[in-house]
Amino acid sequence: MAITQNRSTDLTRRQAFNGKGLTFVEVIFDNAITATATSPEALDSAFDKVTKVVNKNGTLLGASYRLAAKATDNDAAEVAAINADDSIDSYQYIVEGTPGQYNAADSAGDVNMDVDTTVIADAEADLETDILAVLDISDSAGNVHVKIRTLLPEGVANAGDDAIYGMFDQRGDA
Repeated sequence: MAITQNRSTDLTRRQAFNGKGLTFVEVIFDNAITATATSPEALDSAFDKVTKVVNKNGTLLGASYRLAAKATDNDAAEVAAINADDSIDSYQYIVEGTPGQYNAADSAGDVNMDVDTTVIADAEADLETDILAVLDISDSAGNVHVKIRTLLPEGVANAGDDAIYGMFDQRGDA
């Protein structure tokens, strides 16, 4: 797919997605959540259930999983129950649209094109709640975490917080 530099920002845009953003969703499970690694490609597996939740509010463009990856320092900083170098499972998704489509308050059709840390935090919390419910997990220990990043659509301004823009981190084997 061809890419081009936008005239006024330092973000690269996709020509084929004019007017639409891309949202990257990563669901991280600490090794205390063992069901995530069991037959991930089977119908009604944890991966299948989470994929259906992610797909419910957006057009899913890609999905993958990584089992027994090594948690990074960033993972440990973001997730209470995860320590750096822990073994984690992660499910990763690419969805058309902006992160606001996962905000429960925006379920009436307002996809909230503006993207900032508040929109991202709300989307992460609402999506995590939906995922915990479908997996029937009580996660008071913080073993599950949803991370959302985005590439903005044409014409939507960067709110200045670079931590919310981009794609997934790469991890090595645990």
